[in-house]
Amino acid sequence: MGEPMGDRHPLTAATTPPSGPMSESPTILMLSPELPYPLINGTRIDIWGHILLFHQLGWRIVLVVCSRLAAEILAANPNPSQDFPIALEVHVLSCNRRWSATEDSKTVAQVQALIDQHRPQVVWSEYAYFAPLASQLNLKGAKLWFRPHNFELAHNWEKMMETGSGQTGWSLSQIKQRLKWWQKVWQTSYRIFCTERQMHQLADRLFFISYSDRQWMSRLYGQKAAQDWLPPFLERPLVAVKPHKTPLDVLYISSNYTSPTHLSGAHNFLDRVIPAIEATMPGQFCFHVVGAGSAKHLGQYSAKHIQIHDFVEDLSSFLMDMDIACLPVTIGWGCKIKMIEALASGLPVIGSSQTFRGVPITPNAYYVCQTDQEFIAAFQALRNPDIRRQVAQAGRDAYVSWRTKGKQLLTKALQKQAPQTTVYEVVV
Repeated sequence: MGEPMGDRHPLTAATTPPSGPMSESPTILMLSPELPYPLINGTRIDIWGHILLFHQLGWRIVLVVCSRLAAEILAANPNPSQDFPIALEVHVLSCNRRWSATEDSKTVAQVQALIDQHRPQVVWSEYAYFAPLASQLNLKGAKLWFRPHNFELAHNWEKMMETGSGQTGWSLSQIKQRLKWWQKVWQTSYRIFCTERQMHQLADRLFFISYSDRQWMSRLYGQKAAQDWLPPFLERPLVAVKPHKTPLDVLYISSNYTSPTHLSGAHNFLDRVIPAIEATMPGQFCFHVVGAGSAKHLGQYSAKHIQIHDFVEDLSSFLMDMDIACLPVTIGWGCKIKMIEALASGLPVIGSSQTFRGVPITPNAYYVCQTDQEFIAAFQALRNPDIRRQVAQAGRDAYVSWRTKGKQLLTKALQKQAPQTTVYEVVV
């Protein structure tokens, strides 16, 4: 049952599942920018993978969603935890805009009250931009762990360079607009730099989603605390290789197509890769674009060999009909969940160097392509079902190995923080 609002802040709601005495289970308080369920985007998939592991290991989870959209979230669902398939306590709080130097005092007080009440062993923060909030809390001895989802300083710079100022002329007004745009770029970059540096200074431990982000950020911000790489934790059924199929079905997927940075990879796929493949191997492949907003923003590309699907409710079932994932991302840091999902599903993956920033260099597990000829060669090779099977198996094996090591690492870290009476085995 959800707790009544009572004297709570009007943008705060909580639902508490039945549970035993708090002393029986270790407690983790999670700071998240959004509700992690249902699984409609990569951020939610990653957060939910952690929640499931914490739950499997017997940890009591207090989820604190801090969002500028708190009012909208609660208006849509005043009791959000009722949609979760496992029992956990959920609070929805209003907070400042991302990259603010400080957090609103009411939000700080609300989170502090939860820490005082539950006395967690670990406070887990998704994203660096909760560092100002964390800096104002008395953690009562809890360890502060962060999960950076991107090297946000570099990620924001790439996005700004991709979109540009929109001004190309040299009139006085256009020059002023460009100068104003550059001022915004530098101001935002400085705020992000300060916040990411603060995260590195505050954290007792950092668990990076991206393999390369960990390397770049440790060089820039230092390595005061232990820094580890954890791939997203997810389970996907294996997609069978269809040996005698023509045409082969090729997937491109994005969480949405409303952002110019999300659209850039799709346009690279539609404007460059597909024409190159069709010119050399006409009719051998059918290309599928999946993701919310694709029909609106990319519907004009629809053709006999190009299908625009928009949001797909049951992605796992949809993937069963696919043969190849082609994800030629052009910008963006972090770990591409769509790439992880494809590897976990046993689909051969073709992408750019940016596509695979989030994982270690792993020969034979995927195709890294930059030129048209490299994309053509990869597609040509994957027409052979034996090669599709080999690449798919190598990619899936690599992901299972990363996931297993990551779960073991996080489990051992949690085990050190749990009360001595807590006993559980490592989940792989």
